[in-house]
Amino acid sequence: MRQMLLAPLPLLATLALVVAAIVPWGGPDWSETALTLMPIGAIYFWSVRRPHLMPAALVFLIGCVLDVLMHGPLGIWAVAGLVAALGGRTARRARPPFGVVRSATHLITTMAAATTIGSGLQALSAWQSMTVMPLVFAITASIVTYPLVAGLLSLLDALWPAAPDRPLFLRGD
Repeated sequence: MRQMLLAPLPLLATLALVVAAIVPWGGPDWSETALTLMPIGAIYFWSVRRPHLMPAALVFLIGCVLDVLMHGPLGIWAVAGLVAALGGRTARRARPPFGVVRSATHLITTMAAATTIGSGLQALSAWQSMTVMPLVFAITASIVTYPLVAGLLSLLDALWPAAPDRPLFLRGD
């Protein structure tokens, strides 16, 4: 019974980050980019921790909701979210030794790929070239904000029984 009550929690937490991403906080322009990438970090987190609660169809739906709320073309952040989910599932399947350096490298690579694809599709949809400095900033923002997202979501993840097959660095123990 408890498992059934907890099942929608990853979706609700990720949608809360989607809403936080679109709220006008009144900060500098770069803060909008950082906030937009937080749901992508949440998708990666849940794909590592509880992939059965974050299936691809749900990831695509979350990305489409983000696209609609940001008034962008449908599918841009959905594809970026699917890349993050794929990266998270790949990290989960890796067996020990999966040390800190390898886990961090995998996280950085996945977030960089998802951010590059999302930014590239945005530039393509606007028929503009993709500039390097905003992309570098977006990749950096996605990597820097991930510990904040993972820390918050770890509190929710603690409600479930431990999943012993998670990589050590991503387990949060």
